[in-house]
Amino acid sequence: MVRCLYALTAALAVNAVVAQEGNPLQSANCRIALDALQTQEAAAAALSRSGSQTEGRERRPVHAELEKARRHAAIACLGGRADLPPPSGRFAQPPITVAPIRIAPAPPPQLPAGPMPPLLKKVEPPTLVTACDLGGCWASDGSRLQRAGPNLLGPRGLCRVQGALLHCPP
Repeated sequence: MVRCLYALTAALAVNAVVAQEGNPLQSANCRIALDALQTQEAAAAALSRSGSQTEGRERRPVHAELEKARRHAAIACLGGRADLPPPSGRFAQPPITVAPIRIAPAPPPQLPAGPMPPLLKKVEPPTLVTACDLGGCWASDGSRLQRAGPNLLGPRGLCRVQGALLHCPP
């Protein structure tokens, strides 16, 4: 068990050494690039503190060198490719304006020019048997139906009864 623990500790130590060798932040190139960047930043800070008008022409080359040093440090320390173009310095873009969309209203539907179709005929509600006595029954339209045996006799002839629904001849 103890041997296994020693072997595991040794493996972790070797892995840590190998991982540090591959770490670009710990490399000599990164330290050199960071030192150069700090030198350029100090020069730019000293130039901005002096603030004289005659040095305005000198500021442009110093700022160009500062950008170059920043790019070189980023490539050396963070990895990346040197063939990529430098960033434009402007990541946000202005909003795009688009003209409002105008939707024309739909034209009103055209009615056919021909004659109007005939209106539907009014449907009469069905006639129902409302009450009955020994002599006959009353209908929902107010008519009296006489009893003729098991059938009912209406004003126009013999009527049939299905439940409460009454069918008389027209």
